[in-house]
Amino acid sequence: MIDAIQYQAKKLAKPATHRRNIMGIHFFFNKKNPPFYFAICTAIVIFFFIFNPQGLSFDYGSGNGRYADRADSFSEYIVRNTIKRNILNKNDSSLLPILTKGYDDGDYAYYPDGYTKYRSNLIIQTIPATILAKIFRLNTEAELDRFFVILRSGNALLFSVFLIGIFLHYCSIQKINLSFLVPFIIGTNAGFIYFSQNLYFSSFLIILPAYYISRQIYNNKHLNKFLILLFGCLYFLRGFEFSTIFALLTAASAALFTSGSLIKKAKAASLVFSLICASFVIAILLHIFFVSLDTGLSVHDSVRDLFARIQHRTQSITGVPFPFGVQFIKVMHDRWGYPAFSISANGIALSQQAIIIAMMLGLIFRFNKITDNEKILYLYGFFGYASWYIFAYQHIMWHNMYDWYIFALTMGISFGLLLIFYLSLLIERFQHRT
Repeated sequence: MIDAIQYQAKKLAKPATHRRNIMGIHFFFNKKNPPFYFAICTAIVIFFFIFNPQGLSFDYGSGNGRYADRADSFSEYIVRNTIKRNILNKNDSSLLPILTKGYDDGDYAYYPDGYTKYRSNLIIQTIPATILAKIFRLNTEAELDRFFVILRSGNALLFSVFLIGIFLHYCSIQKINLSFLVPFIIGTNAGFIYFSQNLYFSSFLIILPAYYISRQIYNNKHLNKFLILLFGCLYFLRGFEFSTIFALLTAASAALFTSGSLIKKAKAASLVFSLICASFVIAILLHIFFVSLDTGLSVHDSVRDLFARIQHRTQSITGVPFPFGVQFIKVMHDRWGYPAFSISANGIALSQQAIIIAMMLGLIFRFNKITDNEKILYLYGFFGYASWYIFAYQHIMWHNMYDWYIFALTMGISFGLLLIFYLSLLIERFQHRT
């Protein structure tokens, strides 16, 4: 006799034409009206992202409440001040982002003079934002500050739409009738709450190609390789942070949503991964060209400047604990105590450590019955999270708050999708027995 869970896993993988409402419950989400259903999910996630009912805060990130962003105002105000420079300083035609003169003292306010050009990343999102500000004829700091509130909300909206899209597409291909959980899984993700509005990271860009791939495959449409390449260029022209996670997330999406054998899924992932790598090379060349053009540095000096910065973040241990040393273990113990999912202020929360343990237990219990999509989610979750520690050790160890973000994008996404799948198996098993 086939084991009940194994039976239900196979049943879920088949293209069933009819699925009963779970235990006869008619959810208030009207899935017969997809746009309305999607809008309800988005509204719930946006509520969590913008209003932060969990009360998550990080003193350094917000400058003890002085600045707008919860996690990394240092970076966000590079964007803000660059746009202000572009609008308010009519005599400066530079396109490179800037660090204002107060940054060394923790003062992120805009000053029209004494700034230095920021050459680590192009932060290309400042260009369309500047164009929009000019179209709307915004000419004062107060008007621009209100404009930034709209930009932050728009970033959170796009980020939530793309995340919800991926989760709902996953529920559909797996024939899972638990999609009402999706907005709550995404909305309570601590890393997403912290970084969903940040103007520097423009978080929707890191999820955009993964969403596009899931949407195209779900709708039985061909992938446009040029679009994936373009999305990759846009992300890297924003910045090079978390490049391994971006590439692996995009590849994981291709593997997860491609039907067929594991070999077919691997081929789809390899193609997409190659396109992202190609976009990385293109972005580096464009970065060198624009820095040389804007600063007057020779191409050779621009290349040396860029690779010196990359080398510092990827190959040095300056100012951070030695890998796997005592201090490293202490730091990781503290980080894994951070909330991964937070449900209420000073209330229920799941730590990163709890998620890691749950993922490991899930892998052990499902080892002999694991499906290909489960393998993809476990592999992406663990290796995706570890990848930035492996390839950009100094960067991630220097910036504590970024661990929230990369954990959310890797382990958080994998855990959320696996949770929905396993709950579906349990409910199917219960229904089968009754």
